[in-house]
Amino acid sequence: MDFSLFYRTTIKQVVSSLIIFIFIGCSDKEKSNISNTYYIEIVNFNDSLKQYVSDNIFGKVSFYKKDKLEILSVNYITDDFPEMHYFKNVAEIKTKIKPDTKKIKIEFGGDYSIDSIRYSLQKYKYSNRQWVKTSDMGFIKGTTTYKKAKEFAIKEFGKQIINNTVLYSYN
Repeated sequence: MDFSLFYRTTIKQVVSSLIIFIFIGCSDKEKSNISNTYYIEIVNFNDSLKQYVSDNIFGKVSFYKKDKLEILSVNYITDDFPEMHYFKNVAEIKTKIKPDTKKIKIEFGGDYSIDSIRYSLQKYKYSNRQWVKTSDMGFIKGTTTYKKAKEFAIKEFGKQIINNTVLYSYN
């Protein structure tokens, strides 16, 4: 009788331990590396372009693999290396911002046209309870490669903005 009680108790402990390990192993692994995390702020964009850029940069990680820049969802990453850059929405920052937190501001400038757009990229670092500008790329002109642009090319402009923002994080 004592053996069956011991047996049941041991089984319960093993199953409980396995459930805890599985839960911890499968849960979202928060990357707490401040030096490689960039919070993105998108300012003055129209809704469709802002949505495209947001969908394709927030929750992504970038890294170089064989001299080619790769941008993937954080969900597909199993390792954390120093050269990886993580991109999050600036709205995810809690009320208490840690010093040396980095932010990239993407700001639209000018009017929307069918064949080109203008936007600026600026880097900030949080220090002494305020965002301090550390770098400014100025205005960048994005153009479409379509021979006869008939409508605003959201996907093409969005890809240019995302690639330039990710490259800017490495400078």
